[in-house]
Amino acid sequence: MNKPHKGIWVAYVLSCFTPFTCLISGVLAIVYAGYRLDKGEDGDILDSHYYGLIRTFFLNLSYFVVLIITVATSNGVLSGVNDYWYKSPVIDQIAYYIPYVGFVFGLIAIVIWFIRMYQGMSRLKDNQPFNFLKGPNL
Repeated sequence: MNKPHKGIWVAYVLSCFTPFTCLISGVLAIVYAGYRLDKGEDGDILDSHYYGLIRTFFLNLSYFVVLIITVATSNGVLSGVNDYWYKSPVIDQIAYYIPYVGFVFGLIAIVIWFIRMYQGMSRLKDNQPFNFLKGPNL
């Protein structure tokens, strides 16, 4: 790790710890990345990695917010229907398994997050810009 790339490596490591630190390390990483982008002293390759880290963080944050709201709402609605309107063991079973389905989707998203971080670190090691092939262009 050479000295000019040291900051981006710290941002990558913080981004990798994001799922385990309840987003705190990810917020630190994107604040640092935004600071470095604002300074404009790092060049196009490092700027693409800083921008890629910010973009990946917010895409995953948006995904998890939507996932949590969807799981909580659908589970609550089905439990309410089962408790107050229509008693059914099928509705109760569906409501019971919805959080587990959400958990699986969350794990898949975290694995994809790690894959993107690994790909980004590999590209940085090879001195190539961050790759924006997957996901929406923002």
